Amino acid sequence: MAPATSPSASPSTSAGPARHGDPLRRVHAALTLPELWLALRTLSHDLLPARALTFSVGCNDDGRPRKIYRHAHPPTPRELRQADPQYPWLAAHPGAAVYRLSDFDAEFTPSATFRERVMRRAGWDHLLGLAAWSGRVLHGTFNVHRATADGDFSSREIALARDLQPAFETALTRVLAHEQTGFLAGHFAAMLEDVPVGLLLLDWDLRPLWFNGEAAHACSVWNHGERRAAALNPRRSFRVPSPLADACAAVRAEWEQRNGAPVEPGHHPVVISEHPLGLHAQIALCALPASPLLPPAFHVQLDYRRPRGDRHRPLSPGAVALLARLSAREREVAMRVREGLRTVEIAHELTRSPLTIKTQLAAIFAKLNVRGRSRVAALLNR
Repeated sequence: MAPATSPSASPSTSAGPARHGDPLRRVHAALTLPELWLALRTLSHDLLPARALTFSVGCNDDGRPRKIYRHAHPPTPRELRQADPQYPWLAAHPGAAVYRLSDFDAEFTPSATFRERVMRRAGWDHLLGLAAWSGRVLHGTFNVHRATADGDFSSREIALARDLQPAFETALTRVLAHEQTGFLAGHFAAMLEDVPVGLLLLDWDLRPLWFNGEAAHACSVWNHGERRAAALNPRRSFRVPSPLADACAAVRAEWEQRNGAPVEPGHHPVVISEHPLGLHAQIALCALPASPLLPPAFHVQLDYRRPRGDRHRPLSPGAVALLARLSAREREVAMRVREGLRTVEIAHELTRSPLTIKTQLAAIFAKLNVRGRSRVAALLNR
């Protein structure tokens, strides 16, 4: 019988995956690896009965998978993972879609130790695998294991596996892309959490999609005033300030009057300010070119700087106690943060470099256990 491993073998010309119905729809509906693993198990139960199942994802530098899901298959001992013959075989046959252990060349035959301590321990002797590729890069494999008593996989089952392999490859590629997007979004959010500028993203209906800690604090001050905001959890009490919502609504109405015309490159964002509180907001309406069917969203930058007229406002006993935690040079910086000065302005006034000011700000944040300069200003102005 011709090996199931030939990359050039053409898939079945039958109705293919379309005739497999609901189990295959679950594979295509999966958005995460656990969901895909559950769908693959259901698919195997309906179409390829097995003694055990394994689903491997990713590929390390040594050719071994980064993550393995198992069903009725105990973990392979660490010292025997290098002896698994399927990964060297796949490395030697890039692009192979379907493979069967019984068709492996002699050089890839499992060792006696691997058979005894892995295959016999897991109760299988036959393997049918589906591989997902991106060019010559292996994305993952789905393996169906059977015992000797169950018999090897038939030609019909190999043809069925070839029918299913494109769906498996497409689904795994989509899930990995989805998880990569979530991974990057999480890191971007963590990075933007510490920037000294409030960032707020509102959808077309002015509902908040995302905001960082600086934006939460600025909105809290805008809604409740400085003293009350200092006693609130800004994230739990978050609400878009009415002046900001009204300004966004006006920008939206103007865009609708222009029948959704693209924002011109020279178009300046709308700026609104609440000078008594030292609050400023810059509003821009942005549409993503990659999503022409989705309405634009509002990108809002918030800046909270106390008015300079409060420079000589007396310190409260609590603020004095906080300043006592800092060195003399750090206190000089903290007092100017309280006044609303920017890093460059503090550096100019204290005749220090901006880098030195940034280093001292980091020390102040650590000693006062805060995440940003707006919180320092709030604590010292209570």
